[in-house]
Amino acid sequence: MDYYKKGEERFGFISSRIYSIGSSKAMKGFYSFVAKDIKRYRPKRILDVGAGPGDLAIILSKMKDVEIYCVDPSYSMKRIAKKKFTRDRIKNVRYELGSSRNIPFNEKFDVIVTTISFHHWKEKEKSINYLLKKLNKKGIFIIYEFCYDKLNSIQKISIGKHSLSIKEAESYRFKGYKKSKEIINKIIKLSFAKQS
Repeated sequence: MDYYKKGEERFGFISSRIYSIGSSKAMKGFYSFVAKDIKRYRPKRILDVGAGPGDLAIILSKMKDVEIYCVDPSYSMKRIAKKKFTRDRIKNVRYELGSSRNIPFNEKFDVIVTTISFHHWKEKEKSINYLLKKLNKKGIFIIYEFCYDKLNSIQKISIGKHSLSIKEAESYRFKGYKKSKEIINKIIKLSFAKQS
C-alpha cells in the first residue's frame, strides 16, 4: 500500500539514509528539547507521526512506563528505525507504515506528536481532524515545525519550505479543542488539547 499522497516528498532507500545521517547529528538537540517538553504531560502512550529514522522515539523510550507508537509512509525509514531499536535494545516502541491519514493502531493516545513533518502533509486540516479522534479524553496533539517568520533570508531559501508560518498556524481551529501557539527560538509549537 502507498501511504503517500500525490505531491508529498517521498523518502526512498537513498534519501532515507542521507536524511538519517544528517538528522541524527543535526537534530539531536531539537529532539531532546521535544522529548523534555512532552515529558511535562506525563504521557503513558505516545504516537509519533512522521517518525522518520526513529530518533525522537529513541529518546522518548527512556521515559519510565511509556509506550511509543510510530508511523511513517516510508518503508526505508521504518527499516532504519527498527535497526536502531534493535541496536539499542529498545522494547517499548512499535513502528508501522502509515501516515497522518492512516494510523494502523487501535489505541488512543495521551500525546500525538509530529516533528518537522507537518509541512509535508497534503491534507493538513483533514489529517488534524483525523488525528484528534485518536486522543484520550485529556490528550494533546502537538506540532513542532520551523517557524517561517523567525528564519533569516538564507534560512528561508534553504529550509523555508520545511516550515510553518504564524499566519497558517493561526488559521487552524477545531471545535471542542483548545489551541495553543508558542514560538521557541526558530521553532513553532502548535497544540490542540481536548476541552473538558
